Amino acid sequence: MRLSEWRPALILLCAADVLVTLDGTIVTVALPAIERDLGTAQADLQWVVTAYTLTLGAFLLVGGRAGDLFGRRRILVVGLVVFALASGVAGLAHTTALLLSARAVQGLGAALAVPAALALLTATYRRERQRQRALGYLSAAMDLGMVAGLVLGGVLTATVGWPWCFFIVVPVGLLAAALAPTTLQESRDDDAPRLDVLGAILVATGFGTLALGISRAEQLGVAVVPVIAAAVALLGGFVVLERRTPAPMLRPAIFRHRALTGSNLALIANAGGFGGMMFLATLYLQQVLGFSALETGLAFVPLALSACAGGLAAPRIVAAAGPRRAAALSMVTSAAAFVLLSRTPEVDGYLTHLLPAFTIAGFSFAAAFVPLTSHGMSGVRDGERGLASGLLQTSTHLGGAIVLTALATTATSAAAFTAGSSTAFLIGATLLTLGALTAIRTLPRTDG
Repeated sequence: MRLSEWRPALILLCAADVLVTLDGTIVTVALPAIERDLGTAQADLQWVVTAYTLTLGAFLLVGGRAGDLFGRRRILVVGLVVFALASGVAGLAHTTALLLSARAVQGLGAALAVPAALALLTATYRRERQRQRALGYLSAAMDLGMVAGLVLGGVLTATVGWPWCFFIVVPVGLLAAALAPTTLQESRDDDAPRLDVLGAILVATGFGTLALGISRAEQLGVAVVPVIAAAVALLGGFVVLERRTPAPMLRPAIFRHRALTGSNLALIANAGGFGGMMFLATLYLQQVLGFSALETGLAFVPLALSACAGGLAAPRIVAAAGPRRAAALSMVTSAAAFVLLSRTPEVDGYLTHLLPAFTIAGFSFAAAFVPLTSHGMSGVRDGERGLASGLLQTSTHLGGAIVLTALATTATSAAAFTAGSSTAFLIGATLLTLGALTAIRTLPRTDG
């Protein structure tokens, strides 16, 4: 079946993921206005982001498995409705407590919708070339949504107010949920055993605790160590349980598939690198060059355009070079861009360093996403597509957050930001190179 015959499904699935990526950046720009209007304490402001991250990270794997058991289309619809309604409540919030509660529910909705969307995409496009083309469109749409959030956040906050950063999501999310039953085919594992409840509790609590530790690492300092230790203990208990239970939520055997394991590891570096670049560049543009929120968003437009081009070109690159070389060369190229960024001067560095790096890295980050995601969904049974998607999204969001936190802490703890960011970018370049080596060792030479 040609890709064009499933275009409505592809558009809808891309829209579902764009909503989540858009929400992450659009809210970041609105934080100063939220602090002013709600009287949110500076120490509590980070929780506007953290409350969302906690539930998203905690339930991604559970949400993916729920799609396998109860129907991926059904879980996608539930996730979109929950996400949209919680966004509406967040926009209506007149207290910090209500806003934080709504953000936590948003994260839960996203944790249900995102793995289901990716699992439905891979179930719809079963042929490798079709799936890679679909993933290319998805990569382009997500990167565009991430940067569009920065621009939209600045425009909406400056014109109609920060609540519209949340309201804008509501009609799109509800429309996507309404169209899903007529646009997407249901997909589930009819022979799946019942949900491993204890395993779901352990993994959700473990990943949630890990997300808490990651997001509060800078504020907690050394006090974050017990939090991370608790997360490791909970996840260790989950691993032990899954080895012993007759019907595990996550079969340990799937990690024996080299391409799946390697793709997940490389995606941690790729996602963390992209997020780290956006974070550090945002601080540089606003704190060093004095850009406004809107000017900062516009400065990222070349990155979005380059990423769109990379996502659309990725299937042809994979077809010509094979998934192994396509992923590795793309990540090495991103590492080279990070080396350039490490040399950014204190003044007038946008045109000479950031713009060329955005043009190069936007393309290469998106180009790496396609083969890594495609093979991160490989080696599993048809009934485990949601689970594999949840695992992949956990690597992307939580694993990427670990890398982002490390880079951000390195940059902001230095006496001078430019010196700290230089070290952070060199660390990022090293991690991307390690990700490229992982891809070389684990991904196949060809898709065949």
